[in-house]
Amino acid sequence: MSAFRAATWNLDGYGSGATSRLPRQLEVLESLRADVLVLTEVRDTTRLPGMSFWWSDQGQPPYAPRDRAVSIASRWRGHSLKVKDSRLSVCVALEAPAPLGVVIVYGTVIPYAMDGVRHRLATKWERHRKAVTDVLDDMNQLRANPAYRDASVVLAGDFNTNLDGSTWYGEPEARASLIDGLVRTGLRCHTLEDIRATRGSDRAIVDHVWSTANLLPVDSLQIWCDRKEPGRLSDHNGVAIQLASHS
Repeated sequence: MSAFRAATWNLDGYGSGATSRLPRQLEVLESLRADVLVLTEVRDTTRLPGMSFWWSDQGQPPYAPRDRAVSIASRWRGHSLKVKDSRLSVCVALEAPAPLGVVIVYGTVIPYAMDGVRHRLATKWERHRKAVTDVLDDMNQLRANPAYRDASVVLAGDFNTNLDGSTWYGEPEARASLIDGLVRTGLRCHTLEDIRATRGSDRAIVDHVWSTANLLPVDSLQIWCDRKEPGRLSDHNGVAIQLASHS
């Protein structure tokens, strides 16, 4: 097996209607036949047949303990690796079938502009900037670790910024720092498409998939859950892509 499918989706799983939407969301996720899923704004009661789950730390007020920022789910076995902020990120070393070998998946939520502002715990974009710094620190440490020198890496989740060259959403300095930092660690982004221009979508991509350069896409992005769709299952698009190893 040299190719696998990775996907990420923010389930909008905390608020009203989350419980009633979940069965249909699970149907969508099962239909993807993904080997690796990075789910965000998810509850720790969420399960998919045949997949193991790794969770970020429990939610803290105003979130409930069952609310988790991130979960990584996979059909492969794996073990957790340390991250700087275990409330917002999860990292797992997965045992993928040969010839892939070890695939490290890092899932994250980089907070939106107003996170913490309402409760006067932060200023606008403050938590976003902090999370960008934490993710870059984690990536730098991971890429410098000799134990994982030959491992493939996938970074995915809700970045709360678009990377398609427009200014649809995000903080410019944080976006530039994020892009520069990840490129310096040898990662490339697979979610640069401006789907508003190419597909007539209502919103830009803010849920991204990056990987090491040895993993190349073998098909176009799969996008679902546009805001214009009736009975929309989340306030975010989902993104899936087939990646193949060319090392």
